[in-house]
Amino acid sequence: MIRFQWLAVVLALAQPAAAQVNGHVSFLVDTLPDPDATPGRQTVTEGRLRLFAERRDEIGEHVRLVLSGHVDGLVGRNVPGASGRRAAVVRPLDLYADLVWAHAEVRLGASRIVWGRLDEFQPTDVVNPIDLSKFLLEGRSEARLSVGVVRGRFFLPKSTTLEVIGVPAFRAGRFDQLDEPSSPFNLGISPRSLVQRHAPAFGLASAQGGARLTATTGRVDWGATAYRGLRTFPIVTASYSPFELPVGPPLFDETFPRFTMLGGDFETVRGAWGLRGEAAWFVADTLQSAVLRRGVKGTSLEAGIGADRRAGNYRLAGNVLVSRRSVDDVERLVSGGDDRSLEGTDVTLVVAADRNFARETRTLRLFGVYDPTNGTTFARAIGAVSLRDDVWLEASGGLLAGSASTTLGRLNRRDFVYAKLKVFF
Repeated sequence: MIRFQWLAVVLALAQPAAAQVNGHVSFLVDTLPDPDATPGRQTVTEGRLRLFAERRDEIGEHVRLVLSGHVDGLVGRNVPGASGRRAAVVRPLDLYADLVWAHAEVRLGASRIVWGRLDEFQPTDVVNPIDLSKFLLEGRSEARLSVGVVRGRFFLPKSTTLEVIGVPAFRAGRFDQLDEPSSPFNLGISPRSLVQRHAPAFGLASAQGGARLTATTGRVDWGATAYRGLRTFPIVTASYSPFELPVGPPLFDETFPRFTMLGGDFETVRGAWGLRGEAAWFVADTLQSAVLRRGVKGTSLEAGIGADRRAGNYRLAGNVLVSRRSVDDVERLVSGGDDRSLEGTDVTLVVAADRNFARETRTLRLFGVYDPTNGTTFARAIGAVSLRDDVWLEASGGLLAGSASTTLGRLNRRDFVYAKLKVFF
């Protein structure tokens, strides 16, 4: 991974009088009543502590500096057969310098780049990997992991912007940043197996990049995207065929193959309604075959359309997403079509609602996902109340139902509840 000590030194030395450090301290306790299918109740209880700090500086007219990061601690995790697990990590979030001119902007450092317009499930949002536990508990914005970037934005006539981005170092997605092997959100290979991870080394093997063009035509904002990247969650290959029994512990290889994505999106307003759409065509992709225990070359298409309405303190939104997968003809001949789940079309329904109460001192957020093809459901509710200035108490509950080979289907039985106290400074 690229090191950013040079940027940290610059930020530390820059001391303009207007500079200010903001952040928060939060403590979260969550419980998963029965995440394991083995006989007997398998309750998991965790305590998670986070310290987040952010500083923004401006040096002259052309330099903006942002330094933010967090310290996360697993105060305790009680899982069946292992109690009192602890861990701690220190991670940068946004650690970059923006060089700004009238018609161009260059960003250097670690950053989170948001692409896409739909709610939570954004097909073209491929630059940053995610932390799956954060995605389930708190949402996609909290789940994005920063990566080293070199980004240029060029502001062209008629509200047109060209964004070119390079990601020189690979970073894998995580099921959980805190003691991942014992995490109840870990969908990885059983710890009883032997796993060899082949992450791309720094250099040409890990280089990623792409471009995004955005513009406005009439009352429609639209964008076109192209990106050549690496899968952030691994493709798993078994060292034995599906018809053989392994001798000793099973051996698996984890690789992160390349993909090529072409995407497009739009957003417009009609009266009180906002309309949005997004599509990503992965013209060169690798699909995970559970039957063949390896990756299979193919293509995939993820597209969705959504609408939302704001009325006072309310926001209601709904999205319909379609995912279609197809295996290359050569792969279909080699595999004999043994894994039919690789090819087909899935439909996913997403709903979201936000409501503020009592002059924004009370909030309620609802989020739901339903996949009628596979019969899986994820529903989450988050409520928060301001106890006093800069002190919030938050509670949430999540329900995951249905079993399938999809990510949500593999997360069945990970129902959870949590309470979080957050103090801002």
